Amino acid sequence: MGILSKLFKKKVEAPHNDQAVLVYLDGQGLSEEVYSEYDTSTLEDQLMEVIELNSLGKFDGNEFGQGEAILFMYGPDAEALFTGIESILRAYPLCQKARVVIRQGGPGAPQREVHL
Repeated sequence: MGILSKLFKKKVEAPHNDQAVLVYLDGQGLSEEVYSEYDTSTLEDQLMEVIELNSLGKFDGNEFGQGEAILFMYGPDAEALFTGIESILRAYPLCQKARVVIRQGGPGAPQREVHL
């Protein structure tokens, strides 16, 4: 038994949200109209709402650079997480030409890719 569980008299569990959905947005190949009318903040808000509403995991942030933006989402079931957010990704114009990595665990785990 670890020191934290002794102190708080409850079992400290390892995180189980290590499966991931990573969305790579094209930062250069879409029309200027799409970039001027749509933003990642609105997309992120929509994703967070669905993820939280359906208890799919968590939206963990973004990273910008090298002509793309990456959105990071984690949960206990990457396939269920992707299924829950897929309609948002397909409908939001900024996600055109996006690459989605659905990873079944931590880095190096089996994964598949979907191109929007």
